[in-house]
Amino acid sequence: MKQPGNPNQSAKKGGVCPRGRPREFDTGTVLASASQVFWNHGYHATSIDDLCKATGLLRGSLYGVFGDKHGILLAALDHYAEGSVARLAERLNAPVPADEALRNALLHYARVACALNGQRSCFITNTALEMQQDDEETRTRVAAIHRRMATLLAASVIRGQASGVFNSTLDEKAVGDFLLCIMQGLRVMGRVAHEEDALERIVDVAMRAVV
Repeated sequence: MKQPGNPNQSAKKGGVCPRGRPREFDTGTVLASASQVFWNHGYHATSIDDLCKATGLLRGSLYGVFGDKHGILLAALDHYAEGSVARLAERLNAPVPADEALRNALLHYARVACALNGQRSCFITNTALEMQQDDEETRTRVAAIHRRMATLLAASVIRGQASGVFNSTLDEKAVGDFLLCIMQGLRVMGRVAHEEDALERIVDVAMRAVV
């Protein structure tokens, strides 16, 4: 005779879950979808219903994992930043001379800024511009992401100094912060001016500042 199923056994992903237990889902996929909604519309204009529709989850599932809409934003920022920082590291560590790698990385942001429409721009930059003055959690999160990027840029400067293509008297930390400002500026300018040549000239000026 067929034995009854174990009522304590976890439900398969996508199946019906036992009473009182949430449906299983892939957190990375959910956060990628949430990032797109926040990125397209901004934090304040995004509703929980928008997030439910984009992720395919009910409010209870989202709240159960992330707490509230602000918690979803912070988790989405972390998810987005992991990919963004990894891609920056890959470009800066490309098997080419340090100055070429840095210029290519900056040109990438110039081209992306022109390709994206003014509303989208960059998710991290948009969040930084939109956050309220008293939102310390978001401020701290964005600052940590920027710090990681500035550290990668400073490391690129050190490699360039070691190979003789960058000015050895420059302070690598200050230059890393400067280059981060250039990257962020390219993203902001890309929201209103879609002239790639103009942004590329800014990159050229930035590169002359470090040689």
